[in-house]
Amino acid sequence: MTSCYLCHNDDFELITEKIRYDAPKRAYRCRKCGLVFLSPGMTPEEERTFYEQEYGIIFSSEKGTTPDKLFQARLPDAKMYFEWIKNSVGKDAHCLEIGCASGYFLSVLRDNVAGVWGVETHNLLRDYCNTQGIRAFSSLDECRNHRFDAVFTFFLLEHIGNPVEFLHEIESVMKPGGKIFIVVPNVCDALLSLYDIPAFQSFYFTPAHQFYYSKETLTRVLEKAGLEEIAVFPKQRYDLSNHMHWMMFGKPGGAGKYNAVFSEKLLREYAKNLEDHFLCDTLFAIATKKT
Repeated sequence: MTSCYLCHNDDFELITEKIRYDAPKRAYRCRKCGLVFLSPGMTPEEERTFYEQEYGIIFSSEKGTTPDKLFQARLPDAKMYFEWIKNSVGKDAHCLEIGCASGYFLSVLRDNVAGVWGVETHNLLRDYCNTQGIRAFSSLDECRNHRFDAVFTFFLLEHIGNPVEFLHEIESVMKPGGKIFIVVPNVCDALLSLYDIPAFQSFYFTPAHQFYYSKETLTRVLEKAGLEEIAVFPKQRYDLSNHMHWMMFGKPGGAGKYNAVFSEKLLREYAKNLEDHFLCDTLFAIATKKT
């Protein structure tokens, strides 16, 4: 990348030359606006091929999972996401999730809205959705005859090489005044920005992610796409035990390990303090299409 995607600055800070899978990419931060990105980036064709043919295989191999096991494993996350969005989506809403995987979120959502649809590029995951009675399309192009009140993308935007164009594509299938709900990793995660754990850094940066967002850069992308009423909320999903595990052993795991000693109050306060300072692991944004 010769200039910053957001601000067109050409002065970058190298963050790391070592990322997950030893992929031949580097992570950089724009010195002007703070946008973090991997270089070299994917071409549009590389991006399409990666998600249609490779990513599902890599994910399944890494996680040792199948569509039905993924569905069951992610139901707790789906219920958590529903708690985040439930007060912002009406009972009469027609809803679309892009990157719906095996449909776990839509399965939770569908009894609370007028209708749900999904977009999933990976054949096995899309077929599983359809067997569960969730209509899943292979691309946004297949949704052109629909207009949705709410669109959801969970841990998807960071994968997209041209996020503003992608958001415009989403807006084209939304009703005026419709809302988009976005969840992305937070590049200001305490394990990265506060505790500065080298093992976490090489784990955190992965070739599947093209951009890494902070509250400020995510807001700027949404503004650049012409969205309105933008709000970004901090969310901490991983607990204190997980953070201690990273500090002691330099690898993921450990969730709940010390909860026999840690009080519920301590766990809540730890998460709240990270959220209050936007040092949390996750960002949750809501934005509105212009009427």
